[in-house]
Amino acid sequence: MPLLTGCEVGQRLTIPVKHGEGCFFADAELLAQLQAEGQIVLRYAADNPNGSLDDIAGVVNADGNVMGLMPHPEHAVDPLLGSDDGALILGALVERARERLLTPA
Repeated sequence: MPLLTGCEVGQRLTIPVKHGEGCFFADAELLAQLQAEGQIVLRYAADNPNGSLDDIAGVVNADGNVMGLMPHPEHAVDPLLGSDDGALILGALVERARERLLTPA
């Protein structure tokens, strides 16, 4: 997963959720497709703050280069803020952007 290269599969991240709205929803067919294709990339580990279907906190498109997520990694970039786990996601995003800039079209 290009946007989560700094993370291990199954790793627990501490990233704040700033609100309780906007839960993820999909019909059974789409949910099965996302699961089968490995497009569900983040789940709430303990509390599901917004009632998101199947504890889903992040999904990616089929190419793995676009991610939608509810937690806010930009609010978890320094231990003084409670966690620097968000830097893992943001760092991977910056690296992918650099790769695109340095790769000839």
